[in-house]
Amino acid sequence: MGRKGAVRLAHILAIRSKTALEEAVLLICEQLGFRYFMFCGGFSQPRGAMPEIRFDNFPVHWHRYCADRGTDLLPGPVRRLALQEVTPLPWRKIAARHGKAFAKAGELGLVTGVSCSVHGPRGQWSLTSFALARGGPAAERRILATLPDCQLVACAIHYAAARIARRGVDRVGTLRELDGTRNRLLSYRESQCLIQSARGKTTSEIGQALQISERTVAFHLSNMRRKLGAANSRHAVTKAFSLKLITAG
Repeated sequence: MGRKGAVRLAHILAIRSKTALEEAVLLICEQLGFRYFMFCGGFSQPRGAMPEIRFDNFPVHWHRYCADRGTDLLPGPVRRLALQEVTPLPWRKIAARHGKAFAKAGELGLVTGVSCSVHGPRGQWSLTSFALARGGPAAERRILATLPDCQLVACAIHYAAARIARRGVDRVGTLRELDGTRNRLLSYRESQCLIQSARGKTTSEIGQALQISERTVAFHLSNMRRKLGAANSRHAVTKAFSLKLITAG
């Protein structure tokens, strides 16, 4: 993984908010050479509840396709089979048996990838998936070469997410899935990016204003558009105003 990877891994282990965790995962995903990622996990609470934490940057068109059909974001039976494994599950191992599901995923941007499961005490579980927008021998070699690092990163994300869920620090991000109220639809960072976008700023200008990378800005704006069901950023701004997620001024 190298020195940079080790530093980012240590950063993930120290994270205490879901928003910061999303940004850190985006950066380390890029370092590993992947275009997309998805994280989902269930973490037990003192009262017995097990809320699911999830975030991703999967293609918007794939999100819409799955939402229309009520299917999981991971192609075919990836989620079910990967959670039964103790080592990373490259998608190519099961793609041939579930050709239709993987063909559609590939058509919409998720060509190949790998999913890494982690299990913890009291039934805790998580699944971190890394995906590429291209396939072929070179892509599969890259996946095989990064399997140990992918599993290591998955363990670090699981640890950080479990702590966030246990402490309930990030109410806007971590508990958003539990209440579904309009004012918690977007994370704090997504709202910040949206407000800057409403002011007419470019991704570069937003990044400078918030002191984050352009790629991170694009990630948050993409998530925000998906959550609002918006075709573009201008449409998202209009919908956010109508839902009173942001205000003028």
